[in-house]
Amino acid sequence: MTNRFNRRSLLKGVLSGGAAVTLGLPMLDQWMNAHGETLASGAPIPTRFGTYFWGLGLTDTPAGGSRWVPRKVGYDYDIMPELETFAPLKDKVSVFSGFRVIGDGRPNLVHWSGHAAILGGGAPEKTGQMVGPSFDNKVADAIGATTRFRKLDIAPCGDPKANYSTRTGKSFATPETTPLDLYMRLFGEGFQDPNDPNWKPNPDIMLRKSVLSAVGEQRRALMADVGRNDQIKLDQYFTSLREIENQLAMQLEKPAEAEACAMPKNPGEGKNSITVDVVNQNTKVMSKLLAMGLACNQTRVFNMVHTPGTSTTYVAGEAKTYHQITHDEPTDAELGYQPETSRLAGMVMEGFGIFLKELDAIQEGNGTVLDNSLVMAFSDTGYAKIHSLENIPVFFAGRAGGRHKAGYHVASKGEPISRLSLTAMELAGASPGEFGEGAMKTSKLVEEVIAKGSDNAI
Repeated sequence: MTNRFNRRSLLKGVLSGGAAVTLGLPMLDQWMNAHGETLASGAPIPTRFGTYFWGLGLTDTPAGGSRWVPRKVGYDYDIMPELETFAPLKDKVSVFSGFRVIGDGRPNLVHWSGHAAILGGGAPEKTGQMVGPSFDNKVADAIGATTRFRKLDIAPCGDPKANYSTRTGKSFATPETTPLDLYMRLFGEGFQDPNDPNWKPNPDIMLRKSVLSAVGEQRRALMADVGRNDQIKLDQYFTSLREIENQLAMQLEKPAEAEACAMPKNPGEGKNSITVDVVNQNTKVMSKLLAMGLACNQTRVFNMVHTPGTSTTYVAGEAKTYHQITHDEPTDAELGYQPETSRLAGMVMEGFGIFLKELDAIQEGNGTVLDNSLVMAFSDTGYAKIHSLENIPVFFAGRAGGRHKAGYHVASKGEPISRLSLTAMELAGASPGEFGEGAMKTSKLVEEVIAKGSDNAI
């Protein structure tokens, strides 16, 4: 018997006052394949990749203990005090401890060397620079080319400089810094509902693409007429224009159906403050918008900076910033750690728990957006009081569409942290085979968290 309803069906009716109403339907089993892993049409649910960064690490102790490193190694690790935020999602999060940045004789550039090495693959020589492109761009080139935005950069802390994504090692992307900005970027002008049965190409987009294409011959002539340094600058500029052209070209094609996609509400302006409560509230709203943007296939790659390395976030009504407290607070002789620093670390980490919860709230097939994602979360330092580049906390969240064998604690004894970056690329489906330079160069994956027999093709 032919079913009268499909995944686009709406229930329609009339209220007693005569007003017409329509009601959408949830994703039903009959519209999925037998395992709920793909659409009935056979189209795969895409894998997404993102980074999540927060400043000032987590709490270690001079005696060698920790407020975040699980005591148990392997599967089903124990939740430590500063990991309580994601306890309900523990089986979707792997914890990595003991990995470090190897400096190759270069200085420890405080609140920079850590994440610059994780993203760029080597210890940087100068603050504000990396040894090469940040690896999120390599992932974006591999899996983000068919979406409207190759990647998105987001900073709930409101700092327009709080972003570490670079193609050149020297200039960095500008993030969306407010919930409203992110909403307008994703769902404002240019957004096309992938489930709209009456889709038509936007003539304004056709005109914009034509204008950009029309200057192609002049571009080539200009490149031939300038010196090498200017050619490099122009190449970076034209690369940005080519990405715009590609985005416009994709908007002239009917977007692929995205069953979990639903237009969110405009969040409004929101608050502008770097107090922990406001940053976490902005994180909640922006994570919700990002999750729906992923579900609507607007992007597959993102970077979120909760707070920058030199974090100046603070608790409303208190005199010192979190950064000041990490340096000024003495270690409690009885407890063996800095209690106020640990309290603030827990509050900052609440933002990470909020972020994961929002990605896990949207159902896709037999899983969630989080299940179909791989998020690499990390900080700039291990022990903030001394700017340590050892034992930098790193987490992998999400199941990467089944590739990530989640829920493990992997403890290293000082291996290069670039191994984690390489493994993240592998799980995202964009492995280059090796990553890093000097002592950080590696082709060794962290096999413990890679599901055996997983298909890494996108």
